[in-house]
Amino acid sequence: MKQNTIRRNKSVSRSAFTLLEVVIAVAILLGSITALFQLLTLGHRSLTQAQFRTDAVLLADLKMNEAVAGIITLQSTSEDESEDYPGWLWSLSVDDAGVDDLLQVTVTVRREATSVAAEHEYSATRFIRDPQIFLDAALGEES
Repeated sequence: MKQNTIRRNKSVSRSAFTLLEVVIAVAILLGSITALFQLLTLGHRSLTQAQFRTDAVLLADLKMNEAVAGIITLQSTSEDESEDYPGWLWSLSVDDAGVDDLLQVTVTVRREATSVAAEHEYSATRFIRDPQIFLDAALGEES
């Protein structure tokens, strides 16, 4: 009778997972979820930084074009808050370029560090002819 019982147990196939297999599967699942979460966090951080870099370039270009067009006065200014881009500060530096009638205009935009992103700063420089020369020439022709 003992032989029948032993044979029967050997021929029965296993129908459940062992505890070790379940623990390994759960560990693999948790590792995968952690890796995906890290990738999502990294992607969000990169998206935020790219958006801030784009905003910095657009604001610097906007202020430079306003300065060249005469919408804002062409003189050095300290940091001023932008109306078009809240949270951004901009400054204008106008220096002599070392050549007659040529000015070096530099626009610097900056955003303070926040909990979402680090501090961002961008500068754009352009060399332009001194607009005062054109004004003097126009006044000279009228006289």
